[in-house]
Amino acid sequence: MHAAAVPPGFTDSFVAGVSRPTAVEWLPNDLIVVLEQSGRIRIGPPGGPFTTALTLSGVCSSSEKGLLGFTHDPAFFANGFVYVYYTRSSGGSCVNRVSRLTLTGTTINRASEVVLIDDISAVNGNHNGGDLDIGSDGNLYVGVGDAGRDPRGDSGSAGANDAAQDASLLNGKILRVRLDGSPVPGNPFTGPGSAVCRFRGNRASTPPTPCQEIYAIGLRNPYRIAFDRNDGSDRFFINDVGQRTYEEVDAGAITNYGWPSREGPCPQGQTTPCPGPPAGVTDPITAYRRIDGNRYITGGAFVPNGLWPKEYDGGYLFGDGGSGRIWLRRADGSVDYGAPFATGAFGLTDMTFGFDAAGRSVLYYVEHGGALRVITPPTVAPTPPTGLKVVPVTPFRAYDTGPGIGAAAGRVHNGTTRLVDLDPPAGVRAALVNLTYDATAGPGWVRTWVGRGLRPATSSLNADRAGTTAANAAIVPLDADGAFVLESSTSARVVVDVMAWLYETGGSSRDGRLAALDPVRLADSRSPAGTPLEGGSPNPWSRAGDTVTVDVAGVLGVPADGTADAVVVSIAAIGHPAATGWVGAYPGNTAYPGTSNVNTGPGDTRANLAIVPLGDDGTIDLRAFNVPDVVVDQLGYITSGSAPLATAGLYSATDPTRLVDTRVPIGFGPMAPLVPQTAAIPGGASASAVVQNLTVTETGGSGFVATYPGTTLPLVSSLNYSGPGQTRAVLAITRLTGSGVLRYTSFAPTHLVVDVTGTFSE
Repeated sequence: MHAAAVPPGFTDSFVAGVSRPTAVEWLPNDLIVVLEQSGRIRIGPPGGPFTTALTLSGVCSSSEKGLLGFTHDPAFFANGFVYVYYTRSSGGSCVNRVSRLTLTGTTINRASEVVLIDDISAVNGNHNGGDLDIGSDGNLYVGVGDAGRDPRGDSGSAGANDAAQDASLLNGKILRVRLDGSPVPGNPFTGPGSAVCRFRGNRASTPPTPCQEIYAIGLRNPYRIAFDRNDGSDRFFINDVGQRTYEEVDAGAITNYGWPSREGPCPQGQTTPCPGPPAGVTDPITAYRRIDGNRYITGGAFVPNGLWPKEYDGGYLFGDGGSGRIWLRRADGSVDYGAPFATGAFGLTDMTFGFDAAGRSVLYYVEHGGALRVITPPTVAPTPPTGLKVVPVTPFRAYDTGPGIGAAAGRVHNGTTRLVDLDPPAGVRAALVNLTYDATAGPGWVRTWVGRGLRPATSSLNADRAGTTAANAAIVPLDADGAFVLESSTSARVVVDVMAWLYETGGSSRDGRLAALDPVRLADSRSPAGTPLEGGSPNPWSRAGDTVTVDVAGVLGVPADGTADAVVVSIAAIGHPAATGWVGAYPGNTAYPGTSNVNTGPGDTRANLAIVPLGDDGTIDLRAFNVPDVVVDQLGYITSGSAPLATAGLYSATDPTRLVDTRVPIGFGPMAPLVPQTAAIPGGASASAVVQNLTVTETGGSGFVATYPGTTLPLVSSLNYSGPGQTRAVLAITRLTGSGVLRYTSFAPTHLVVDVTGTFSE
């Protein structure tokens, strides 16, 4: 096996030997799945080793038959469901089947098979198609070839085979079904006189009623399909194998692609210039001639925006197994066929994007001759920004995959990334954002990192079950274009609200500096307003409807002379016993901006960090929807332009560092109830405060975690949990003393993970 020739700065490397591989898939748990034509499914981490997850029995694997397609469920972490397309032996012949199986760890249970579609004709042995993928709409898309010969026997084979135009056959089509195999109501052939065809077979005696499973018709052998995960538009491309003249890439749609009357952009057998398509027929978005060794189009993959060099953003890579060429279709739709992205990938059958062990975004591909290989881009880890001032803003929604703010509407698919462009003012190097998960398909997490940088091993937000709505703050470094990368391990709606910009300062500033304070309870609406709290606060809150107002200026060390611009707080929302709710923080006596900081479920208590600008009267407002009570702990304040010029309190990001993980254990062991644990913060002896992401998992009951300097546990909480078995994360900004040591105390037994992401200068 020889390495493909790739652009300068890229490398092509061997990963593992495999036998006649047909497909490769990246899983959201950072494992790679490789299919072998004979029916074996192999699985392993980047770099291997690969083990056998399952060997399907009864697989027909001669010619182009075999184990051909694989994808995973949007709720993969919750149910372990995977979907396969394979050719099976049936009554002395072979037919194609789509099934669901269950993957646990690295093993697939053969007895878990649920057949979704069956008896798809494979009459001639070739042109089986076989790819599977799931759109942002949550439906399963299936590419099916025309079987090489008309299953009805009323036309012919090769270019005479009209099965692709026969709506009563599943062959030569893209199918769209629900995850149980049933047809999607919006498919084109679902009216009166149509039929559910997923088990009725495809042969001469098949009834002529059109099939409800069909999404698109007129394809010869749609061997690979690929969805664009860069937004929620459900855009996908189809790589359709030609006959003698053209190989083509089609844009997925409810349409007719014209085979067998058309091949590529022309009538079958003709080349350009040629007549355009008739009404109702869609030409490919790009096509290339079957010359110079080009023989059959195979794998394709959309480049994830923000991870490869910028010129690849919006691009689509696709390859030809005969010539071993891989081309780039650029964001503007152009393809330079004379200058392939790579050459020498002979026998290429499939490709997918994933990550390597170093956190680089890489392209994995398989060659039918027996190899899994990887193409790695040039990646230089950006230097974390230092000496930044924090300039709070009235919170605003910058990105929301629900209604489509910042991107086309649609859930983030599990195991994929989004490039989030915040379009900040000049001089901004980072942003304080609030990340919100909503309607998660299962348990999972969100990672964030700077665009074009290396993926970290740490996460920023967690969900522990399906249907979760949860939020957490994060300080995200931005690339030169003001963007960061977001990855979700479960399919979900993701929201990004901006709370502050972090600007370069040149080493000193009046405004934007953190004055860290010992954590103390500022307000608690469970106690009557004006009733002093344990830490000395006069409990300065009032409520009018859903709005809780808290006095901040002049209370507990926050100056009232105008030198404080914003307050740093931890907000705990005490949820309604029977309803979901949320809390959004904003400057006092101003209009509610429509953002949120904390989300709660029925009977739940959650907390989150916020930096909130002070209103003109020195207050902050909390919009508390379906939240009976709120608790606010004060952690410090941000200086205004009226403060003295100084170097103290400026933020410096660090590469995320795992300081504590009690599961391993790193730092210390599992948390026992009310037993303090200590950890020394890297560089903490010369810092005024640390930014750390706290995560609890496998909680033993309801309670809280507090992080604090000193030896006495204050009446504060950094993170709240409401029962056993939960996983939750929260950002904390915590004052440091000269020792640089912090304490961590939990009310109930739990595992704790602490990731340090930055410090503020002393």
